[in-house]
Amino acid sequence: MVKTQDIVKEIILLVDARLSHNDSVLQIEHIFRGHGFYTTREYPIYKIKDGSGRSGRIDIVARKGKFRIAIEYDHHKLIKWKSFQKIVQIKPEAAIAISGNGGLNENMIRAEKYAKHIKSPLYVVSLNERKFIGLEPEEDG
Repeated sequence: MVKTQDIVKEIILLVDARLSHNDSVLQIEHIFRGHGFYTTREYPIYKIKDGSGRSGRIDIVARKGKFRIAIEYDHHKLIKWKSFQKIVQIKPEAAIAISGNGGLNENMIRAEKYAKHIKSPLYVVSLNERKFIGLEPEEDG
């Protein structure tokens, strides 16, 4: 099976942040399907854990067997807090948070807060800088 990190590298090489949000999400979905994943765009979640009780949607959830990856793409400079909250909600086996036009350092500050709530690897991507960082879950103990 292809490693999530290898797919993230492919996203960095192939996805064009200059396109609209929807077109970029379609490019990301195409990459996952090319690796044999079944994808669902606008995956619904209920009662986001931000105290508002609102529902929301994750841009893409990719599945291969029981392995599930949550992907949130924010076209703007910073990955939204809500994007991380949505990823945490579904407890995926891996998560990818992508910033189209932002830098990696600014987005890592937000990601590190949520990384401890995700019991799986979290990849933070800057398409603008063509870089990513993978955060591994902390060991319990």
